[in-house]
Amino acid sequence: MLAAERQRWIMDLLARESSVRVVELAKHLQVSGETIRRDLEVLESQGLLRRVYGGAVTDAKETARLYQDREVHRTAEKQAIGRLAATLVQDGDTLFIDVGTTALAFANCLAGKERLTVVTPSLLAANRLKQSTDARVILTGGDLQSDEPYLTGYLAEEALSQFHADRAFIATGGISFDRGLTDYNDFEVRVRKRMMASASQVVVLADTSKIGVRAFSVIGELTAMDVLVTDDAIHDSVRNRLVEMGIEVMIAPTRSATRLS
Repeated sequence: MLAAERQRWIMDLLARESSVRVVELAKHLQVSGETIRRDLEVLESQGLLRRVYGGAVTDAKETARLYQDREVHRTAEKQAIGRLAATLVQDGDTLFIDVGTTALAFANCLAGKERLTVVTPSLLAANRLKQSTDARVILTGGDLQSDEPYLTGYLAEEALSQFHADRAFIATGGISFDRGLTDYNDFEVRVRKRMMASASQVVVLADTSKIGVRAFSVIGELTAMDVLVTDDAIHDSVRNRLVEMGIEVMIAPTRSATRLS
């Protein structure tokens, strides 16, 4: 796992737990304590946490910044992915829309679609849809998370089991050929699994920074997705391998100068 991936995992865990310990992080991430301490030093230098004896802590103000930080990361790619994914939606469709910044970018692109029914655990996506469309919007219910405005838990999962969607638009923290679809938050993962199980088509929205990443919790095998919508930095070999697995790959043009190798 690359340093950036470890640090992202640490911050996601810190957002949920408010404190982390070096020993536990080293065990989970299978690296040395010294490596974890260097990661914490980097994150502290960015103002994202405060190191304490044996670990690190954050406060509510710092945690609340995390979503805003991600919202401005790779914005052009997320917007392009959202626009392209919206072309899959037909008037009258029933949709599941996931949480996260890429899913929110997709929700922003549904203006002009008519007679949609949308079920989502995301308060932000629900609010955007009510402002820009005539969609019937159903919130799942569940436990409101402190770090981001979305719902998880038994009630969210149970609500999703009562519906069927034409398409589920799913976010993910990692896509890899050995671990499949993964994410850092196991609470979100359980909700995503329920969405995927209750939809005719599963569309994964992920920019190419997620490809090759192995996050903490497994969502499912790569073949659990029917369509991947990503940006044009995807390497041809990755795209071809996914297509060989029966997965449709839709590439959003972003004029990215960076190519994955």
